Amino acid sequence: MSDADRILLVEDDEGLRRAVAEVLGAGGFQVSNVSRADDALERLQEETFDLVLTDLVMPGMRGEALVEEMARAFPEIPVIVLTAFGSVEGAMALTRAGAADYLTKPFRTSALMNAIQRVLEGRRSRQAYLRARERVAAHLEGIMGESPPMRRLFDRIGRVAQSMAPVLISGETGSGKELVARSVHQASGRDPFLPVNCGALPETLLESELFGHARGAFTGADRAKPGLFEAADGGTLLLDEIGDLPLALQPKLLRALESGEIRRVGEVEARPVEVRIVAATHQDLEAAVQAGQFREDLYWRLHVLHLDVPPLRERLDDIPLLVEHGLNRIARRIGVDPPPTVHPQALELLGSCPWPGNVRQLFGALERAVVFAAGREIRVEDLPPSVRRGSDRVERISRAADQELSLADLEREYVLEVLRRVEGNKSRAAEWLGIPRRTLYRRLAEYGKD
Repeated sequence: MSDADRILLVEDDEGLRRAVAEVLGAGGFQVSNVSRADDALERLQEETFDLVLTDLVMPGMRGEALVEEMARAFPEIPVIVLTAFGSVEGAMALTRAGAADYLTKPFRTSALMNAIQRVLEGRRSRQAYLRARERVAAHLEGIMGESPPMRRLFDRIGRVAQSMAPVLISGETGSGKELVARSVHQASGRDPFLPVNCGALPETLLESELFGHARGAFTGADRAKPGLFEAADGGTLLLDEIGDLPLALQPKLLRALESGEIRRVGEVEARPVEVRIVAATHQDLEAAVQAGQFREDLYWRLHVLHLDVPPLRERLDDIPLLVEHGLNRIARRIGVDPPPTVHPQALELLGSCPWPGNVRQLFGALERAVVFAAGREIRVEDLPPSVRRGSDRVERISRAADQELSLADLEREYVLEVLRRVEGNKSRAAEWLGIPRRTLYRRLAEYGKD
């Protein structure tokens, strides 16, 4: 409970109003009280409150009307209703109207305080989420979403952004780990942001890339070169795929994290750097530690703050939002105006796919669909074979049962329909069907269509 929590008490019974105000004041709250709902609305216009505690039955405007009006005019302020008529139906009605909670008279002081604390904690969590969402909204790209897993992630991004401690981001390939890292960086207000893939360079080149080198440090080093640690001074350095960092370089990274200093290759002198380290991986680093492939001390040094990016299959509710965003982005890039719409059946299929490649795979599927749709509404047949396969399988079984067609007949009909749609282009047809061209040629020969 914060010292600044302010409660507006609305109660027409003077004795009860005084008693509740005393209890709240003893609990550390700042309390203002009025006897009518109309007066409460006036006070809300003039002052700032964290919570409204209101009676249900009062002269003039009743408590239900006050709850409804507050949900419209002051949606950020939660309301707890005090009522002498407790029932399941009444509670549901109050909740639908916008009440955060309700208490049945008479109530215990402990029940009142617990309800207030619970509602205020919920309000603070919501405000923290909104602040974090606002800070990173311009930099979310593919990690946008409103599902519970993403709300938790946005909240954590806003919290860790204000720290200088290392951050470890874990998540499957294509889930948006680099975008999360950029969001942490942007929300921190630091500059610059420099990423490096620890698995993309040989060990010797990676050491020079990270820490720099002195002139003559190795063959071809004809001049001194600062590394990414120095270039990112005052900003953020993303060590992508940290699990691929060679074991021989891990002690040097650990020393840099612990001392705030680096040594260029071929130099003895230490150079101070002030860099926020964000590491990302799709690997299980704990398993790598157990296997002796990753240093345990470095793991715990990087694991000070941890962000786990949920796979797309765990937040399928975000698919419509991601589809809309992805299509707008693709349309802008390729010059399509307006962006294409999606047929409900295609959207339903997109929302049921397991997406092993996560958001990256989804956006790739949408880009392909935009091309195949050629300006019209995106339909199921415009989606990639890997996405359509499950749907096609169900449809073929259903049609076979309805029309008593053999699977061979259905397969022939489907292959020829795809070939017609791509105007006879066998390479495109094979890609659409998800089969090798040789297989397509053999099938067409069997159908007498070669």
